[in-house]
Amino acid sequence: MLRFQPSLWWLALLVLISFTFEETCGFSLNKRARSAVTNENFKFQPTPNLVNTNFYKKCDPCPHGVQCVPSIQCPAHVRLRTHEKPQICDLPHGNYHGVCCTTGRNFTNFDKHKKPFAQGRSAVSDVTTNIIKLMNAVVSEAGEHLIDLSQHEEEVAVINPHDQPEFMHNLGFRSSTESEMKIQHANKRALHQVFASRLFKERQNVAEEDFQLREVQAPIDGTPLEHLCDQFPVCPPEASRYRTIDGKCNNPDPRKGLWGAAGSPMERLLPPSYEDGIWQPRLTSVTGSPLTNPRTISRELIKDADRPHPSLNLLFMQFGQFLTHDISLSSSIKTSDGASIRCCTKDGRRILPRESLHFACLPIFIEPDDDFYSQFDQGCMNFVRSALAPDGQCQLGYGKQVSKVTHFIDGSAIYGVDEKTASEVRSFQGGRLRMLDDFGRQLLPLTLDTKTCVSLDKGPCFFAGDFRASQIISLTALHILFAREHNRIADILSGLNPRWSDDVIFFETKRIVEAEIQHIVYNEWLPKVVGTETMQRFGLSIRETGYSDDYNPDVNACITSEFSTAAQRFGHSTVDGRFFVHKGNGEDEVIEIPDVFFNTNRLRQRNFYDEILLTLTRQPMQQVDSALTQGLSKFLFRGSNPFGLDLASINILRGRDHGIRPYNDYVEVTGHSKVLSFDEFGPGVAEKLASVYQSPDDIDLWIGGLIEAARGDGLVGPTFGDIIADQFSKFRQGDRYFYEHSPMINPGAFTPDQLKEIKKTSVARLICDNSDGIQAQSPKAFIRPEIPGNGPIPCGSLPAGNFLPWQV
Repeated sequence: MLRFQPSLWWLALLVLISFTFEETCGFSLNKRARSAVTNENFKFQPTPNLVNTNFYKKCDPCPHGVQCVPSIQCPAHVRLRTHEKPQICDLPHGNYHGVCCTTGRNFTNFDKHKKPFAQGRSAVSDVTTNIIKLMNAVVSEAGEHLIDLSQHEEEVAVINPHDQPEFMHNLGFRSSTESEMKIQHANKRALHQVFASRLFKERQNVAEEDFQLREVQAPIDGTPLEHLCDQFPVCPPEASRYRTIDGKCNNPDPRKGLWGAAGSPMERLLPPSYEDGIWQPRLTSVTGSPLTNPRTISRELIKDADRPHPSLNLLFMQFGQFLTHDISLSSSIKTSDGASIRCCTKDGRRILPRESLHFACLPIFIEPDDDFYSQFDQGCMNFVRSALAPDGQCQLGYGKQVSKVTHFIDGSAIYGVDEKTASEVRSFQGGRLRMLDDFGRQLLPLTLDTKTCVSLDKGPCFFAGDFRASQIISLTALHILFAREHNRIADILSGLNPRWSDDVIFFETKRIVEAEIQHIVYNEWLPKVVGTETMQRFGLSIRETGYSDDYNPDVNACITSEFSTAAQRFGHSTVDGRFFVHKGNGEDEVIEIPDVFFNTNRLRQRNFYDEILLTLTRQPMQQVDSALTQGLSKFLFRGSNPFGLDLASINILRGRDHGIRPYNDYVEVTGHSKVLSFDEFGPGVAEKLASVYQSPDDIDLWIGGLIEAARGDGLVGPTFGDIIADQFSKFRQGDRYFYEHSPMINPGAFTPDQLKEIKKTSVARLICDNSDGIQAQSPKAFIRPEIPGNGPIPCGSLPAGNFLPWQV
């Protein structure tokens, strides 16, 4: 007779618990205890609001035609009443729960019995003559107001190179002259739309929520804004094998041809929290009092603490910035002649008087007792609101911020997003990129453009497809790495196919490098950010064999404001304030990061390129938490000044500028219970939050996300994790040219043999193939070499792609 094993008793108990934990598969109405808070690390974990995934219980399948998705991908559910909440369901990837979504990724719940909103020319006949007259009146008056503002720009203060921190900060928004002109022109049209919306709202007494939810019948066709209607790109009848440089025509539906294109607006996970529902920034607490000044929040909550990550290195952090530049670039509003706006007096002591302030100014007040800036008599930090883009709707509505680069992961930081830049980076010989031959070493070409460099007395800057390439020396090193990779592959393809033209070699190489970047993102970088569990829930993992099948032409790949202004800025907390560069003499050169903002001269030193690459792989990055190095919180872009800008203050205010809702709203949309009391954050952090916020419903998203404890084996907590995972899901599902998609989807799809070779790509191999003399490298290049099992191995032992499948 077999004896019952003790381990089976535990198994039986777990099975019993799993069936009795909740009798039904649905939203949990009981409040479970919060996870423990570690006061030392200021960590917090919101309570799950769905069934407990630790005791997975099978749910009924969704009705036919209804998809089961993670909670964040069905955001309209947060405004539904309890009996209207969607059914809980089993996600197709792993043992996780989601919701049966009938509203899609829209944050509005479209009522089938509700009269459709007036849109397009055919809808004009459905609105009254009075509304038509009103629309023409408000649009015309808004246009006159915009002209009046432009005429007063002569009195507006502008930034020049002598305003060093502000000038260097504005270099971070810099793009080509061609792109700048397009963006500022689009911003004027968007502002015209916004000002008209404000007038319409005032005269029709429209509620803020109606504008937030886009439930306002206010068609603009037949008005002076009619040119904003039906703006579709002219796409060729047959899709190109290669992406367009500006991202247009990615979607096969011509009406969606601008989705993801450079200059298109950022989208939103949730309705904006503009105070007027249209564009007024979120500056008021839920209690009715003003929100706390961002610099005060930064002083109280964001400290400089050295908390090295136990395994991840600075290369991981630096690749994150390179990737961020590939997919997003906001723009500050500028004057009509393209000048950057100044909101503080030249000495920085005061905010400019109202009559001299540009309407886009939102300066950060620095209190007289500020423990850092007061010693320099600083009372004002410059801040200008983000430029807008028309959203393509033939309606009045709220403001949407623009992104000047393509929203796809497409290597735009290497190749640019307009024809002029794309031409300037090419050598037009053998499909190669233009490079500087620095005594036998290939570096990026130099530029003397004073709008790219902060000052030429420190030497010229490097030129690349993204004008931020010289922002910090470690970022420049990665730009060199990928430029060399392009030329390495171009030379191989040229040798395999000697009859190929320069154009064919260039675009085939570009297509391969784009795929390599995408593979690194989804195979090496993203899993470490969001963790294994989140990768599975959102179906983000790379397929082991074959093509992917998750393309969806109804998914817009455009980045969301929540991702751009908050979640993806988790990386700011991972920056170390110093580089410890190991020299050949056995000593380290300590480089303060403020000293290498727009100062890349060290890369001209013979051995420095390899030295900085090795430094990035060996030096730990900082942990994701509410700490920020002083190099970013006090000395950002200081130039020759004794002080710089505070990135934490800028991040907080940028979220308010974009109308990002408070942290609690995103806790809820990710399927967790809202925080009802500061006490839920635990002793220590609760007191700090209560000292700067009047209610948990006031907490800024960037702040709340950094406080959360990491989920599983990821870096970020559940709120940032889901926002980031949702965005990278859109990058896959909404990009027809994603490298894993099949020939049925991707006009430039790789063959199975080519795809197999691309999936051998690794950051480690990139370093081996494109350094000056590195002969050994850790296989997992984002993990420090001293971690057991990741010691450096000879480069020849690392898998390398074979390009024979490209021979024709």
